[in-house]
Amino acid sequence: MALFSELKRRNVLRMAVLYVVAAWLIMQVAEVLIGLGVAPDSIGPATFKVLLIGFPIALAISWYYEITPEGLKLEKNVDRGESITHVTGRRMDFIVIALLSAALLLFAYDKWWPRGTMDQSIAVLPFTNMSGDAAQEYFSDGISEELLNLLAQFQDLRVISRSSSFSFKGKDVDLRTIADQLNVSHVLEGSVRRSGDQIRITAQLIDARSDAHLWSQSYDRQFGDIFAVQEEIAGAIGDALKVRLALTADEAVRRVPAKAANMDAYDAYLEARELIRRRGRENLEVAVELLERALRLDEAFAPAHAQLAIATWHLENRVSRPNLEQARRTASRHIDRAQEIEPELAEAYAGRALLALGDDQNAAVNFAQKALLLNPSYTEVMNWLYIALLRLGRYEEYVATLEALLEKDPLNPIGQWNYITMLARQGRITEADDFAGSDMIDNSGRGSYLDLVTAIPWRGDIADGILSHLIYRAEFPTRRTEIDELVQAFVWIGEYDEARRLDPDLAFLVDVAEGRFDSAILATQSRMQQNPENQSSIQAAANVLYAAGRIDGALPLFESLLALRPKGLPLADGEATMRLAFGRRSAGNEQGAQEIAEIVRKDQAARHAAGFHNQYENRTKAMLAAFDGEPDRVIAEFKTAIDIGLRDPLVFADPIFEGLRDDPRFVKLKEGLDVILAREREKVLQLICFNNPTPDNWQPLPETCEGVERRKE
Repeated sequence: MALFSELKRRNVLRMAVLYVVAAWLIMQVAEVLIGLGVAPDSIGPATFKVLLIGFPIALAISWYYEITPEGLKLEKNVDRGESITHVTGRRMDFIVIALLSAALLLFAYDKWWPRGTMDQSIAVLPFTNMSGDAAQEYFSDGISEELLNLLAQFQDLRVISRSSSFSFKGKDVDLRTIADQLNVSHVLEGSVRRSGDQIRITAQLIDARSDAHLWSQSYDRQFGDIFAVQEEIAGAIGDALKVRLALTADEAVRRVPAKAANMDAYDAYLEARELIRRRGRENLEVAVELLERALRLDEAFAPAHAQLAIATWHLENRVSRPNLEQARRTASRHIDRAQEIEPELAEAYAGRALLALGDDQNAAVNFAQKALLLNPSYTEVMNWLYIALLRLGRYEEYVATLEALLEKDPLNPIGQWNYITMLARQGRITEADDFAGSDMIDNSGRGSYLDLVTAIPWRGDIADGILSHLIYRAEFPTRRTEIDELVQAFVWIGEYDEARRLDPDLAFLVDVAEGRFDSAILATQSRMQQNPENQSSIQAAANVLYAAGRIDGALPLFESLLALRPKGLPLADGEATMRLAFGRRSAGNEQGAQEIAEIVRKDQAARHAAGFHNQYENRTKAMLAAFDGEPDRVIAEFKTAIDIGLRDPLVFADPIFEGLRDDPRFVKLKEGLDVILAREREKVLQLICFNNPTPDNWQPLPETCEGVERRKE
């Protein structure tokens, strides 16, 4: 008690509170300066370190020194009768109160102050179809999008991309709410009425903050004049915005809308483009037919060639996959023809970026950036761009591109999903879940998917993930989204028969888990022979051979994958790259093995710089530690991986860990994971046997539920 009283008398406790509050405010100022670009990112950590070092110094000064009317003196030299510590204490109290008030105001400003909108910003809402024919919806949407693309050419104007603007279609939402969600100050809306060859387009520009109509105009035209009408409307809106927002419209690179000599060809093109956005086998097949029809009517319609290339590749690569190389040749031929007709066509560069994603990530980046230069509102290309950046190990650019996409297209579902994945990669699971449940996300019809993004691969919540997958598959039965994760989830908990029947193409994963390596090798070899240049097929075959202990057979396949990568970059993932390193060592090529391990070390450093922290990083680090002969580090990395989501028991069987098989710590970790998986299996069986959310869409095998007793709630 005497010490506490002395601390109070010497104002040490007051100094501690004052210092902490002042330090917090200083850190907030540093954060603002960094955000404004006035200070470098390093100023934050440096300021924190200085403040941390200064804290004990400030307390020591407060203990040993005292402020007197004559100045600062050692406390022992001040007579108690002349001490004014009580006066100094009151002054410090006032300072603390003032600083706390400032902190409270800053917190309130950050928490509740309305977000400012950018004055030079606009959202083009889908024009209302007034034709009385729902089949004409694609036409009114196409007009809206062409206007959006034209406006995006104004360099000073931020134009919200299509998927966000069109997300309000058919919804009763007031303009102020739309403007707030999209963070824009202006909205363009209108209507399209088409009757035979006659069309009427009405457009109006609205100040979303005041609801004031800044400009409106109606256009009655022949359908054959549609391109002239689009340019006329965009020009009129540009003039209105130029006056209102001081745009440098005269310097804008004006994009010419997609033109066709035949209006029926343009009709088919618009309808096909909408179907391509929806994806799915049936939509893509119809889109291909429509685009082929458009080109029969107008062979020189360049955008139709480019979109046919994109549709063809999506159909084969994401849905069918029987002959990817034939699809590549067909798509390339159409892209070449599109650029022969119109060399600077954004859609053609986008198509080249999409095709290059399979084997040339640098080219994919270059083509995507060129497409965005020609059409800044083409955010679908940004999706392909950040995929290429991720594969190139340009992780910080990957993060920046995803953030830029959401600024331009905040309600883009693909962008949102991948942003959630990015947060998960960085170990920010709570933020990912919060974002998935925020008002920015339209969870209707796809909330289950937003959960499955993180549940199985990043959180290790197998039962929750299977629940989400079942709901999603019931809603979208034709989609194969993340089906491999569902198969793996059943494999991990030992429900091999359930896993096997989900997708015959992935049955080799079950074979590996059951030790049926000959069957798995046969399946993956056959798949690789069908698509000899497909890197995913090659890696699957290599991984199976490696798991079977046939490292001499896996090594050439891993080497062939490395030859396809830019120099100095790892394979598709760190674990496969470490298998290559181990394969070289097993073959007696120690120098080559160390070269590969060094590639992994550099890649891990780049991932760390980008904030990546997840179970996959720990798994790679565990393999690297085993390679380096550091068992303690292997155990530590595995422990962390299990704590944050590792659920694959097969990782312990990797040949690189052969020397640790009998290590009691290694055995204990594996047994601990087995306990976790047993609990997850019990939850899954309760779910699928008694609480199946989609009984009309999927049922477990009868033998799966034999002997399973319903657990009391």
